[in-house]
Amino acid sequence: MYNFIRNQWIMGKYTPEQVQNAVTKGYITQEQADTILATPQVV
Repeated sequence: MYNFIRNQWIMGKYTPEQVQNAVTKGYITQEQADTILATPQVV
């Protein structure tokens, strides 16, 4: 699930709120979310 969310983030399809929702739902850890959010988006 981490790779999917990361790819969606990079493509600009996920917002920071959606990434945090994945943490809340238990799909990824907070550490993974922080890594995703630090990754630049291709917009």
